[in-house]
Formats: sequence, C-alpha cells, structure tokens
Amino acid sequence: MAFTLVIKSKGLFNKVKSIDLKTLLNNCGLKFGSDNEFYILNEGEVNNNTVILYNPNRIGRGIFFDYRNVSKGEVTLSYNIPTTATEIRDFIKVAKEIERQFGKASFYCEEEKRNYTISSLEENVEQMIEFSILKLNEFCSNRQMQTFILTLAMFPWYMDEDKREMYKTCTTLDDLENIIHKLQIADLYYAKPSLLRNNNDGKILAAYTMTTNCDSSFPVNPECFLNMGNIKIDESIIRFFVYEENKPIDGFYPYSDFVEFIKQKGATAFDAERLKVRGLSKEEIMEFVMRERNS
Repeated sequence: MAFTLVIKSKGLFNKVKSIDLKTLLNNCGLKFGSDNEFYILNEGEVNNNTVILYNPNRIGRGIFFDYRNVSKGEVTLSYNIPTTATEIRDFIKVAKEIERQFGKASFYCEEEKRNYTISSLEENVEQMIEFSILKLNEFCSNRQMQTFILTLAMFPWYMDEDKREMYKTCTTLDDLENIIHKLQIADLYYAKPSLLRNNNDGKILAAYTMTTNCDSSFPVNPECFLNMGNIKIDESIIRFFVYEENKPIDGFYPYSDFVEFIKQKGATAFDAERLKVRGLSKEEIMEFVMRERNS
C-alpha cells in the first residue's frame, strides 16, 4: 500500500519542465539512492530518472521519486504505508519543494482519487500518521502471513514475533521509527548473493561473500531474500575475501556449515531471518576453511 501524488506544473504559458535534484536534496535535508534487484539501496545512484529519498537523521522506508516525465511538467512522489511520522512530514517537504521549483503545481492522489494542495497536505498530516498506525496494526494482526517483511530505504526488514505483537496494538509510530533507523545506520555489510547459473543443468547457485574484518549481516536461510525476478535457488555457498591482501581464499563452501560457524563465533540476531556477525580475521576464517577441506 502506498500514498502517491502525481504532481504537475501549472504554469499558464511556460510550464517548468525540470527539477534540480541537488537543490531538492539540500533544501529538504535528504539523501538518495536506487534499489538493486534485491531491494538493497545503492546509495547515490539514479535508476532511469527514479530515486529513493531518505532522511539520514531518521531513515525510514524511503520516498520514491519518479521524474521520468519531468520534460512534460509531471513527476510522481510516493511513500509506503505503514511508514514513520518523520517520513510523512519529509514527504510533504519534498512536495512543497517540487511546487517551489515548478512555480505552481497541482497534486493528485492516485489511491484516493482526489486533489490536494500543500496546505491540505499539511493540515492532514496527523490523519496520515493515524492511517499508518492503523495499517501497521492490521499488517501485524494478519495471521495468514507467515513472514512479516517491510522494505526499508536501505534493505528489507524481517520483523520478529515480539515486534509483531507490539505493533498489533501500538498507538504511535515511535518504536517503529526508532528500530528501523537504528538498523539502517548500523555500520555493517548487508550480505546479498551473486546468482550464478550452471550452463550444463541450468541450476541457480546463490554465492555469498564474507570479507575479513567486516561486520556483516547474513541470512540464516540463504534463500531468504527478496528478488525482483522471484528466482528459485538450487544451491547456496559461501566464499571469502581477504581485504588486507586484496584477494579471495580459494574454494566455495557449504552455506549451512558457515551459518553454524558464525553462530559459534558469537553471531546474534539482526532481525527475524538474519544474523549479525562481527568482522572475522583471516585466521578465524581459515579455521572454518581448513575444517571444511579436511571433512
């Protein structure tokens, strides 16, 4: 579910047909990036004149900004529901900045099939926040869903049972805002697979990489990732890269054995489906490699 505004320049004779993204970011205090095929943000990248905007001081789920039709005096802006109170307010700031750059603009909400103005958006902000709370309650109360995933600005988040229970009856978005910001500002590598196809049998291999001395987050189940192609994985492996030597360690190793190894090394829960592991030295990684080679 989303709240989407189609914003059109309303100049009588000379419609503004450009947006200065750098100025927009500076005036709104935001940064940007673009999702890869695993819904993980590539920071600072533009994808076909679309970007995901986020507040670095309060990272939420990301505001999608599509300016592919800006040459026609039209852009689209949307946020996911539920989202945080800060992100809703940031969304209105962006809409206001677009109107400033256009000189005059119209705002049409696709989901509600109604027009807005900046004033009516600002007057409606508390109702927008209340609607996000309601949808968070409903989302977490849906027992037909086995996995509760929210795509955040930086990466997908797998909500654990404690949070689901809390959010069933929450009356504010404060905890959601705090937890997803804390997760996204963590200085760690969010591991994603490289998908490799065997030319002989067509099977798909998911290859994860751990780099020495790099705090990371890895999935417990290597097939537990979102991908735009809904690709089925036949086999998963782990490989290693020694940062200080700028070279890989020879070999591919069973991913399931790797998960047990990082648990022994003190890995803790990152979310319901992923583990956080401290950066391991080359010597520690070689413990695992030699054990696998000798097994």
